[in-house]
Amino acid sequence: MKKLVLLFALVLLCAAPSFAQKPIADTIPQLKEWWRAPETEKGLGKYGVCYIPNFYHGRDAIGVSINNGQMETWLNRFPGDRENVFTWKGGGPVLQGDFNGDGLTDFMAGGYVYRGVKNGEPPDSVPVRYQNFFTDQVIDVNHDGFDDIISITGDGLFTIVQIFYGASDFNNMKFVNIDRTPLIDSLTRGERVYMGADGDMRFIMLTYKKVLPMEKPRDGYILYRAKWNKGDTLPTFEKLSSVLRYENNELPFQPGGAVFTSKHIQSKYFITRESLANSTFLYNIVIYDVTNDKFNEKLRYRADNTYTITPLSQSIDNDEIEDLVIRQYGGTSTILKFFSGKNLPDSIPFATYQSGCDNPPITVCSIGDVSGDDIADLAIDTYPSQYPNCFIIIKGFSESTNVVELNSTQTNTGIETLPHPVNISLPSTVRVTVTTPQLYFLDLATLTGVKIIQQELGFLESGTHSIGLNPELLKNKSKQSLVLRLLDNKKNIVNQRIIIIE
Repeated sequence: MKKLVLLFALVLLCAAPSFAQKPIADTIPQLKEWWRAPETEKGLGKYGVCYIPNFYHGRDAIGVSINNGQMETWLNRFPGDRENVFTWKGGGPVLQGDFNGDGLTDFMAGGYVYRGVKNGEPPDSVPVRYQNFFTDQVIDVNHDGFDDIISITGDGLFTIVQIFYGASDFNNMKFVNIDRTPLIDSLTRGERVYMGADGDMRFIMLTYKKVLPMEKPRDGYILYRAKWNKGDTLPTFEKLSSVLRYENNELPFQPGGAVFTSKHIQSKYFITRESLANSTFLYNIVIYDVTNDKFNEKLRYRADNTYTITPLSQSIDNDEIEDLVIRQYGGTSTILKFFSGKNLPDSIPFATYQSGCDNPPITVCSIGDVSGDDIADLAIDTYPSQYPNCFIIIKGFSESTNVVELNSTQTNTGIETLPHPVNISLPSTVRVTVTTPQLYFLDLATLTGVKIIQQELGFLESGTHSIGLNPELLKNKSKQSLVLRLLDNKKNIVNQRIIIIE
């Protein structure tokens, strides 16, 4: 429900376009801290924290780095369980894959490759290979039946990615750099890689130079397909699409974008920043749908002080679709804003978290259900200027019981009475289900049809979207009944419902 009433406060703040809206912090539910590393324990989580599914007798686990650079493994058995069941020689993250094609899950952690001995069990404790590079993901990029280990390197100016190719004999695993030139436009830098729907890799490259001496600077993104023939170590590249800007007065993109993909939905989104007024701190977030290999802009909104955009590997809002976190500086500490993967693209988070640590979070990752409520939890940690480290586990999001169901069938369904009135002292949620992807609006009106406030929701894909409502803005409407209306892109009412405010 949050989106509906946020507009009123935003209009008072500035007469900005719809993409410049930003949420009021105290209208968004705050995630709860569940566990914090003891102050006497130095360096816990300093070199990484990660999730390890199906690690020990079918149980999930957390890899937590310790002060000597190694990593302990804690099982998600019950709250507070910190028994170490396996020690990794290097730090995280711990990645899983079948690197030698024998059907068993192998592991890589901190550059060390561990041989799997039985699925659902820890690996052989003696590493079989070592390669000094930071690992990001596991994909069989060259379609030879052996999982490969991918690393996005540095700023992408020379080497775009590094790949450690799997092989039937671990000793034959080959390490290869995929360089920017001559394979790809030499006026670009590597930004992100991900797997396309056709099983071939996609490379998003950021342009940053003039194309010809007399041309104006070129800024934007170019999308390439990287195709490996079976067993090849180097791909061929095909340019698919681009989004470019040439004028000096256009807003420049900033490095550090992210690609959101899910195991459960087809849509793929590229999420990036553009800088306002050549400032380091003033940004728009821009979300492109790249599902069909084109940059189809879906949403743009103001999000100052945004530092990182990070897709999570799990859902923390109690559905199956992975979520997204955006890190923003907020005064003396960092604010983490969480967005539902089910509802992307969206400008309103379903929850936030502000740790209060002196140092901003370096990593944020979902770690499975640690707190025992069947919802995936999160770990955050910082690289401190002094010990102790700030390593925290926070609980996944549990929605309020104040839920208004609003279902759209693209027909005027009339007025329905809510089963539960809205309590102005508690957060509430409106669930909007749409069948036609398009621009939507919500408004609040009196029973006689006089509009009180309206909010643009932006482009909504088919499905259910949760929207938060700040009850504090309704306290002068207590003991009243109002009409909540869903409007399509032509401002036609496609659904409406009475809400009773206590």
